[in-house]
Amino acid sequence: MQIISGKARNLTLNVPQGESIRPTSARSRKAMFDSLAVFQNKIIVDLFAGSGALGLEAASRGAAKVYFVESNIANSRIIEENINKVKRTGADADFIIIKADATICGRYIGMAKNPDMIFADPPYAESGIFFRKITGDQQFILWAKDALLIWEIPDFGDPDGSFLQAPGWNLKRRKYGSREFILAEVKK
Repeated sequence: MQIISGKARNLTLNVPQGESIRPTSARSRKAMFDSLAVFQNKIIVDLFAGSGALGLEAASRGAAKVYFVESNIANSRIIEENINKVKRTGADADFIIIKADATICGRYIGMAKNPDMIFADPPYAESGIFFRKITGDQQFILWAKDALLIWEIPDFGDPDGSFLQAPGWNLKRRKYGSREFILAEVKK
């Protein structure tokens, strides 16, 4: 897996082994990031960070601060290795790894303040459950009130309508490359 654009363009990232990590394809990631456009001076949160690729792509494109929320210790070490690689290219974001369960927002929202964008690419099998849990959590809603939540939809789509069940949120489905995402903003 490589960084697609910005200061760290073409940098190869380390990725965790196993089926629980499915990196977003380069084509889908490029289309999504290009459509979101402006990352300069933004605060980014990468939930279920895995390798950290989404947050690192944002940093390569000029994000000021990137928080990686990851509960797996081995994955956190890989994120740290990838951060060091990206730093050597001149990307000068502040990088913070938070070792916490992304579904328990009380463990990270106090550290990751005022996000502009929140990326979430959880394990596919639990993605719909996690989406309902996180978007239904009042603490998360207050924390994310000025942010855009970008959630990758699993390969198998949305058979039970999990990604349409987010009261209090404006939801848009977008397809980038071969992947579908939910773009969600708290209703104002």
